[in-house]
Amino acid sequence: MPSASTVGVAAECDRVKQASTTTSEEQSPRKMEILKEDFVANLPMLQEAIAGCDFVAVDTELTGLATLASRPSDDFATRYIKTISDPSKYLTIQLGVCTFTWSDEIGGYEARPFNFPCFPWSADEGKGLDRQFRCQNSSLEFLLRNGFDFNKWIRHGIPYFTRAEEANFLARKAYQANAPFSNIPVTDQTRSFIENTCAKIREWMGKSTEPTLTVPAANSFFRRLVFQVVRTEFNDELHVTSNDRSMTLQQMTEELRLQREEARMPRAPGLNLRRVLDMITHSRKPLIGHNCFLDLIQITQQFLWELPQDVEMWKQLVHTEWNTVIDTKHLTGHPLVRPLLEMTDLENVSERVQKKPFTTIGPKIVMAEGFDRYSADVPVDTAENGSAEDKNDRPKYHEAGYDAYITGQAFLRFAGYILKERERLSEEEEEEHARKKRKIEEEAEDVMFANAFQAVKEGSRSNLLVVGTEKEEEEEEEEEDGEVQETPMEKNAFLENEKRAIKLNPTDDILMSEELKDYYNTLYMMRSDIALNLEGPDPEPKEKPHHFFLKNIPESFRLSTLFHLFGSFNPVEFKWVDKGVWLILPTPNWDEAPRNPPPLGRLGEEYIRTFCVGDNVVAVNGRSAGIVLEAANIEVLSWREWYEEQKQRRQQQREQQQQQEQHGSYQTQYFRVPETSTLTADGRSLDSVLPEQGIYYASGSAGTKRKYDEVVDDTN
Repeated sequence: MPSASTVGVAAECDRVKQASTTTSEEQSPRKMEILKEDFVANLPMLQEAIAGCDFVAVDTELTGLATLASRPSDDFATRYIKTISDPSKYLTIQLGVCTFTWSDEIGGYEARPFNFPCFPWSADEGKGLDRQFRCQNSSLEFLLRNGFDFNKWIRHGIPYFTRAEEANFLARKAYQANAPFSNIPVTDQTRSFIENTCAKIREWMGKSTEPTLTVPAANSFFRRLVFQVVRTEFNDELHVTSNDRSMTLQQMTEELRLQREEARMPRAPGLNLRRVLDMITHSRKPLIGHNCFLDLIQITQQFLWELPQDVEMWKQLVHTEWNTVIDTKHLTGHPLVRPLLEMTDLENVSERVQKKPFTTIGPKIVMAEGFDRYSADVPVDTAENGSAEDKNDRPKYHEAGYDAYITGQAFLRFAGYILKERERLSEEEEEEHARKKRKIEEEAEDVMFANAFQAVKEGSRSNLLVVGTEKEEEEEEEEEDGEVQETPMEKNAFLENEKRAIKLNPTDDILMSEELKDYYNTLYMMRSDIALNLEGPDPEPKEKPHHFFLKNIPESFRLSTLFHLFGSFNPVEFKWVDKGVWLILPTPNWDEAPRNPPPLGRLGEEYIRTFCVGDNVVAVNGRSAGIVLEAANIEVLSWREWYEEQKQRRQQQREQQQQQEQHGSYQTQYFRVPETSTLTADGRSLDSVLPEQGIYYASGSAGTKRKYDEVVDDTN
């Protein structure tokens, strides 16, 4: 029996295929941009590209940016809460996906970028999901300047359902299919229509040889009456089809009965962009993004499931969704790569990896056949000349499909360069070790010959013979070993022949290299000296001995008051954070303790009275600056004390949330990941997307992403 989604999806697929038959040549340039009309028909191709690839890169474009900026002093729990306060306000309007597949034939990776405009749909299957979202005028202007087509987005954007929305949709459809019918009451106005319709049907069934019967039904009310007559008077043994102003009846056959039962089965929506993300999840292929903390928050909430309130739970869910996540922004901090980059935003990174040494050492990357919307890989000769240019008029930055492509390209270039450069450095270390060893041996030989010469002068011929015999034996051993040292000229010639150094599939080396593994499943965080670890506990942040946190600041205090009170410690800066203040002292050497630190703990009355009690100059100036006795309650914490206090507070909040969940006051729905539903070549659905298949995840809807990722130099 066909699956639950066969009829609707197959019908859509047939319609798209029929429409595209006469315009195949026109459709081919759009192969990388998948619109609503093309989505179902392209699912098999998408499934094949994702299942057969080595890596998948993603990117998003939004209607706005996050409004609550993170401070350098914010821990990851605080940053996460600030970030998720915005996702439901703004919308992902474009999803970019690019697969990278190794090809032995070309000796490199084939890239297949896809661009998906996504727009919430309120008609037909999406009825009842009339979403509201915000737009930022600066973001829309930015998209417009970069050629974004808003008409295409609304008209051809692909709708989406989260897993919870899809489960609710299926439950609603199942209820509607099995709900009891309510009959229209028979009145004087309807009785004659019902009696005439029954008479026509009985006459047709008893005498006529015609295979069908057409009865008049001027509007939806009379059409419903015809269905009621067939159901109540003829035991539902007739097949009824609605026309414009009539109804067509025919004898029920087994085939028609199966079709009717099939039509009553709840089907997952055929048009659902989340199906592409489900394919990526089930492929278990590494997911690549650039500065992708916000991308992942946006994708998970808008397309997959509801965001938990705890960052640790979110990390677990993301790691279960994609077992390997690679953030190229974090990889730019690798010690072999960082000196080669002036800036680490995606556009500058893309321009840099188009030049040597990345193009000459990293793996070859070309566009797969038919994917010519963007530029191909830079040839080695072009890169050596330093004149790498896009084949098109200009790069399509800020088109999600293109940004996904250059993100994956940057990763492969970085990874290839790091592996080859580390190999070269290891060889140089070995050569240096061998050179030092030879030097020691040569010095030892010089000493032996000097001793031998001295022995000759002293008439000890036997010693010279022994030395000569030992040297001959050493030379014979070297000849037998056949070890000939490679000259610098020979080595340079070999390296020149290996310009495109990576010619065999490096995927396993890239994924398993100890040099790179520490950079996987760790996300770059803006204004932070550590990365977010998706696999477990986050690393301890770097100690900041010159930072002190001030609590219990009187409301009347101004910045000038703080400078007056703590002026003897030579403060560099005060930073207000909620109800506290960071006191920052000079940092000549970052790791050294300050030479004149403030006293830790409560300042106390004795300390404060000096600044505000009495007639001396210090007290008068202190009162003038706004210092009051209430300042005795100010508490000074070292950076470590503040950090431990924050960690304890987060643990208490986590325990409180767990207690609420156990008592049912805080509930999060979980749904299993549906198995990937795709289509066969003839357009039939292989599997329906049902919530009872797969792994458990949290439910949800809508989200956001912040796009800027310039390097921020902030010490706090």
